[in-house]
Amino acid sequence: MTEKTSLGEVIVDSVELRKLYELRKPKYERLTDLVYLILNSSLERNNIRIHSMKKRVKDYSSFLEKVERKRYKDPFLQCTDLAGCRIMCLFLSQIEQIKKIINEEFEVIEISDKKTTKKFDQFGYLSLHMLVKSPRKRLNLIEYSELKDLVCEIQIRTILQEAWAEIEHYLNYKTTKEERNEDLLRKIFSLAGMFEVADSTFEDIHKGFSKLITKRLAGDKETITGLNLFKFSQTYFSWYKQEWNKVTERAFYKLSNEIKKINIKSINKIKALLEKYNSELKKYELYHKEKEKKVELRFFSPVGLIRAALALEYGKKFDLIFGLKGYSERVRRETESG
Repeated sequence: MTEKTSLGEVIVDSVELRKLYELRKPKYERLTDLVYLILNSSLERNNIRIHSMKKRVKDYSSFLEKVERKRYKDPFLQCTDLAGCRIMCLFLSQIEQIKKIINEEFEVIEISDKKTTKKFDQFGYLSLHMLVKSPRKRLNLIEYSELKDLVCEIQIRTILQEAWAEIEHYLNYKTTKEERNEDLLRKIFSLAGMFEVADSTFEDIHKGFSKLITKRLAGDKETITGLNLFKFSQTYFSWYKQEWNKVTERAFYKLSNEIKKINIKSINKIKALLEKYNSELKKYELYHKEKEKKVELRFFSPVGLIRAALALEYGKKFDLIFGLKGYSERVRRETESG
């Protein structure tokens, strides 16, 4: 792109640049779709639970503003964030975990840790930026070959860093700096520090909770508790890869209370029931997969399968305890239909 020296040249260059942008935009959209797909499947496979993930191709006005501000000579080569994905994770430690996954899945050409370059009041910019290209194994496929030289920027930050960046962007406190309003600046800097302390504290709580769970699981494994049922499910059902969170906690604690009402006192008894009704449970699941036209590998969670085994074993007693009239008979009928 030629050097801009007059308004006329700026307009001409902008028209030419827009044409090139519109021509290349579909490729960048395909790149972000591919990067997003790989990231999403990799995070699920590695059982990393994040807050959210976004993808976008920089719109033309933002692209042009950056090209002119940076005075790029080769805009599509130098503007490395034209295509981008942003991952908002829950804890600081997840940033390194996700970084490792990206290194394994993509061709990484640059890594920039903003924490080492930003000032103390710029908490919202403390994200990890990685420039990547499509993995070579994908480029061998005809449908992805045109993405060979395109770069996508992946940003990884915590939800607190994201929240601060969004609010700071809205407030735009540069005016406060220019006006030297010390009272407002002090509040802004204090708040930035509070956010950073909160992020670190959440990480400490997360690590402490993980250690607590590990310690608890290393102890008594036979007593019927929600946590013990969860751990048993992870080992007995090899396909079950969920992590311990509020959703699983709620489900397994409810199940543990149900089991106690039947007066079952050991995990070993649950294991025996699952083995006893193994063939029936396979038919039961098959029946529902066909009925609901589901193609997933599993239809029921361990909670559903354990509950079905209890219904098969205790019949009307199960129905009476849980107020589910006819439930055990329905389960038995569906195991015979599967």
